[in-house]
Amino acid sequence: MREDEYFQTGGRHIPELRKRKPEPILFVSPTTAARAGVVGEWVAVESPTGRIEIKVGVRDSMPDGLVRIPHGWWRPEAEWGLDRKLSDALRLADAMLCPDDEDYLDREQGIPHLKGLPCRIAKLSQRKADQGAP
Repeated sequence: MREDEYFQTGGRHIPELRKRKPEPILFVSPTTAARAGVVGEWVAVESPTGRIEIKVGVRDSMPDGLVRIPHGWWRPEAEWGLDRKLSDALRLADAMLCPDDEDYLDREQGIPHLKGLPCRIAKLSQRKADQGAP
């Protein structure tokens, strides 16, 4: 999902844009959020390929059972480098959920096809949420 504040993975280091959208937010329907008990909370989104952490937002226009995730999140203020740091991209970026299988690749653009991936959402621990997850 594209966000008005950012283009692809860029712009997260611009203070004015981060004030408008400081954290990654996924969108679900009110019914889906209530069923999972995750309204406004940080959750783990898991697919067969990987896992990310993200905050839940509710939109009435979302179909039940569908999770809409923003593209390319990272935090320029987070620690850089290897060893699972990479400015939190390995913790926040939607690419962690996407398989590299032929069925999921857009061959013309050379990128994953980001529609229709199975996933589940699970509430993060209360301790982590109290610390301002992720």
